Amino acid sequence: MEIKIPGIDVDKGLELYEGDTNMYLRFLRLYVTKMPEALAKLRNVSENTLKDYVISIHGAKGISDVIGAEEARKTAKQLEAMAKEGDLAGVLAQNNAFISYAENLVDNIRSWLEKYDASNK
Repeated sequence: MEIKIPGIDVDKGLELYEGDTNMYLRFLRLYVTKMPEALAKLRNVSENTLKDYVISIHGAKGISDVIGAEEARKTAKQLEAMAKEGDLAGVLAQNNAFISYAENLVDNIRSWLEKYDASNK
């Protein structure tokens, strides 16, 4: 079954694992389980939580990178840079859109994995 997931550059993702589909699938599954936890930590960012936000958005950036979720990775990178600079207004302006995008990405991956698993029983 071809891996086709909106928002994911599957070729880039597979390239990271030298074409090892099983390894890539493990990271897709990891994304589905870990990204919601990371996103929960990104909600309600404030001046007091900006330093913690940097750590959480860095994690979201990294896990997006290892599956080829390029748009999510780029946006997380921008948010991380703004947070490091103390630009709370900039973070607040983009944070909710990033969370929504990433949640949609998680749903797309989960949906594809469910179909994949059902076809490989």
